[in-house]
Amino acid sequence: MDMQKLAYFTEGNTYTGSATKDREQGLLLRYKVEPDLEEQQLSAHAWARDLCFEKAGEAQRQAFPLNQEGLDKLLAWLQGQYDAL
Repeated sequence: MDMQKLAYFTEGNTYTGSATKDREQGLLLRYKVEPDLEEQQLSAHAWARDLCFEKAGEAQRQAFPLNQEGLDKLLAWLQGQYDAL
């Protein structure tokens, strides 16, 4: 799964991506990661619809500390979401 390095988020940038599990069956995971610099957190959103975040409706959400350990846990959480497809 593609992800930016921690410095990208500590500078206040949001990242979106997707990972396709089975194109024929339409199994894919889209995700959005955005920092909250005031709270020192990363918010991760994941959804399994081929729509942008604003139109997807319900998305799973999880917050992680804005540090390397938090980013590693975020990636593990996203991988779990992907594996559950």
